Amino acid sequence: MSAVILAGGKGTRLKPFTMTIPKPLLPLGDMPILEIVIEQLVAAGISRIVLTLGHMAPLLIACIGNGERWGIKIESILEEEPLGTAGSLRAIENLEDNFW
Repeated sequence: MSAVILAGGKGTRLKPFTMTIPKPLLPLGDMPILEIVIEQLVAAGISRIVLTLGHMAPLLIACIGNGERWGIKIESILEEEPLGTAGSLRAIENLEDNFW
């Protein structure tokens, strides 16, 4: 089963925090929000996660990697220009009809 995490926004409502750190990497307790979500998806049996990225994409890719540390496959789809809410779903190849 696959899951898609839409993580391409600028996080404007959380400024000034998101001026240097993308919203998915902001800590919640002692872990970034994105890592918490990934661990929950892995615990639910997800084997493939697709991240749709835009704002500060290289930083997110550097921090999360390819999923090896969780034993799953993490793919990153980069939005060159904002495609709107869920617009990047069209760029995901081999996405099942049912996904999280």
